[in-house]
Amino acid sequence: MSANQIYFDLQLRYQHRLRWLASRILGRATELVSYSDKQLLQLLRRKLPVLRRGKFDFAAQQFLDLMDELEALRRKDIEATWAESMVEIKELAYMTQDKEEERTLAAVPFKLTLGRIAPALLLVSLTEPFAGGPVDARTLPQWLESIQAADATRIRAAIQLGIRNNIPTEKIVGVLAGTKSKGFSDGVLAATRRNFQAILASGIAHVHNSVSEKFWDRNPQVYKYLQWVAVLDGRTSAICRARDGKFAPLGKNKVPDGFPKLDPPGARPPAHVGGCRSIMVPVFDANGIASIIGERPFFRETAKVQFEKINFRAKVRANVGNSAWRQLSEVERQRAVDSLRDKFVSEHIGTVAADLNYDDWLRTQPASFQNEVLGQKKAVLFRKGLKIDRFVDRAGRELSIPELRELLE
Repeated sequence: MSANQIYFDLQLRYQHRLRWLASRILGRATELVSYSDKQLLQLLRRKLPVLRRGKFDFAAQQFLDLMDELEALRRKDIEATWAESMVEIKELAYMTQDKEEERTLAAVPFKLTLGRIAPALLLVSLTEPFAGGPVDARTLPQWLESIQAADATRIRAAIQLGIRNNIPTEKIVGVLAGTKSKGFSDGVLAATRRNFQAILASGIAHVHNSVSEKFWDRNPQVYKYLQWVAVLDGRTSAICRARDGKFAPLGKNKVPDGFPKLDPPGARPPAHVGGCRSIMVPVFDANGIASIIGERPFFRETAKVQFEKINFRAKVRANVGNSAWRQLSEVERQRAVDSLRDKFVSEHIGTVAADLNYDDWLRTQPASFQNEVLGQKKAVLFRKGLKIDRFVDRAGRELSIPELRELLE
């Protein structure tokens, strides 16, 4: 198994741990926001009936004060929940660099010294925008602002509509809370919980991917370029299906000709808010690593987990014989040593695994499953030969049926 394959396997295993971490962060955030929901509803039950006695005035200061009090309560609780989540996400940023280094050293069969990023620079990822769809990208603080603004708007609108329609206070509370039989998922307040979960999940994926790429970019002789890897199942989004298996440049390195290129090349997971499971995986640069290790690398014997020195100069001399070695110039000797070393490194680093991309994989599935994933009309076009990466434009917008049909003409 080549170094790329070992690293790829380790990266996929780590994704399970990352999802467990995300689940724990999201669970705690949901718990805190749900507690805030109860506080808000208790406050509304206590104060709104008093304001509704007699003729109601939406412009009355008492009502405006109650709306401000509810908004202040929610803002304080949401910000406190966000702050607790950010502590965990900052720890993830620090841990990501350690894990990237650990995976690389476990995969590459040579003793390498990797450059590291200063801890403070790792946190820059928390202030970088990430995608929320084909025409939207915001930073984590900006996403927080959008959650707070939408929460305040929904709560005020629901209360005002209930009062306007002369709905009893307890029923207004029910509209906000939702029904127990549906796990309170149908209430107005549930939208904020869902938004919180979606943004945090995307933020966790963004920080992990952003820190990882910073680490890869810090070591250009080790990592050559990147590959987008999507999950091969029916839940993968259209944009991730289209980008699966595509390659992107890393730093000044270029993607080799003949490799499917990511378009746009700077696109990175998460491609959408809420549950984007795609990742970027680096491809090792055998020539770059050869320039680091010199003539006498350390080679890991996998079975023994030991390091053994390999003297390429001595190997070349033994191969050609002492007499022939003495007749070579120093330039010829070094050329022979470099050739043997580069060959050895390339064999042990390996090339990109020829795994199926999403398009290849989906074509092996039954038509019924293709219909379920793409929709029946789009699946027909897919079976006629339209590639999966043509189903979205560069921004990730899904094309309509007429637009897709034009591509086949």
